Amino acid sequence: MSQQAGSPAFPPFFGSAENFFAAIDQSLGAMVAYVDIDERFVYANRSFAEWLHRTPADLIGRRLIDVYGSEAYAAFVPNIHRALAGQVVRYERELKRNSESAFWISVNLTPHRDADGKVLGLFVSSLEVDDLKRTHDQLHKALQVQAFHMDNSPLAVVEFDYDVRIQRWSGQAERIFGWSAEDVVGRRAGDIGLVHPDWVPNIRALTVELLEGRAKRNRMISRNGTKSGKYIYCEWFNSAFVDGSGKTMAILSLAQDVTLRVEAEEHLRHAATHDSLTGLQNRQSLMIRLDHALARCRRSDSLLALLYIDLDNFKPVNDTHGHAVGDELLCQVAARLKTCVREVDTVARLGGDEFVVLLEFDVREDTHDVIRQRIVDGLRTPFTIGEQTLACHASIGVSQYPGCATTADHLLVCADQAMYRAKAAQ
Repeated sequence: MSQQAGSPAFPPFFGSAENFFAAIDQSLGAMVAYVDIDERFVYANRSFAEWLHRTPADLIGRRLIDVYGSEAYAAFVPNIHRALAGQVVRYERELKRNSESAFWISVNLTPHRDADGKVLGLFVSSLEVDDLKRTHDQLHKALQVQAFHMDNSPLAVVEFDYDVRIQRWSGQAERIFGWSAEDVVGRRAGDIGLVHPDWVPNIRALTVELLEGRAKRNRMISRNGTKSGKYIYCEWFNSAFVDGSGKTMAILSLAQDVTLRVEAEEHLRHAATHDSLTGLQNRQSLMIRLDHALARCRRSDSLLALLYIDLDNFKPVNDTHGHAVGDELLCQVAARLKTCVREVDTVARLGGDEFVVLLEFDVREDTHDVIRQRIVDGLRTPFTIGEQTLACHASIGVSQYPGCATTADHLLVCADQAMYRAKAAQ
């Protein structure tokens, strides 16, 4: 057969176009067919026919429903109708080799049109994608399991990209912080106020540590904002995902609400250093502070003073009006003492009706006299408790460093003794 002018040239070893297309028909791995507008096979290559356990000749002229059967036909015919209506259709479907074996194929339906654009039929090309499909399904299942565990974890799961934008926000993150994934994905923590402004510098430093590769993981306590405007405390466990070049690509964070724990610890710390009735510093806290103040005064060659305050005739208040009134009187005395001293001074309750004022900053020779007189004047005004008006005065003793003592215990003893002398002199 001679080659006509304008027809495509074929390598000599094919000999002719017919031989070329015959080679394609027998060697092409894809399943290829042509179906006319009446859904009849006009062409099918050997691979297509073999998957149906037929020969190409067996298929030519037969309708799709007759070849596949009504049940299988019903599953894919909507795609056929769309393609014959002019759409390019791509989909995946499962084929059964026999009653026990099945495989997945990817199908492409391409309409064939005449010169006027009228659809005459459609080309069908299919590829077996069974391994790819099953791998995809396994991956999808694994991701579903992972998502389920993340959403049901008692820890919030938050993933940040290299630009510290939120990429993942689990169900528990929404429950803890209030924002939904739609509210936050693609945004930075600062955009939604996730971190309290006072805590931003510390949190930023720890985040940069991960981004710059100076740490692969870290842990932090943070004060975090919520959608409602309330602040809570959270403990964060962070790990960096690093690529082959050592660049941090993402940070995965797990967080839990530890507000109750932090508040309980703070309460314990406060209880260890403060008087439970008046809220003033207690004896232990005072002695620690006094030791530090003495060390500072020794270095700076400065002065320090203690005022030891004992309420006069407090016992009759308890005996006459009861301990509840006595406790309220102590609380009011404590509050009034704080108004009589400077902001830098420390007021402590040692126990019972005994109080101490520590003057450790900017102390001159007459500072203790000025503060002592303020206290005396402040206590002159009677106290109102319920419907009762009670008078309460105090005896005050003073000790100084370095004039009276050089240690905390001795300084307190000297102030106590001075207080008893003042009481005896009344």
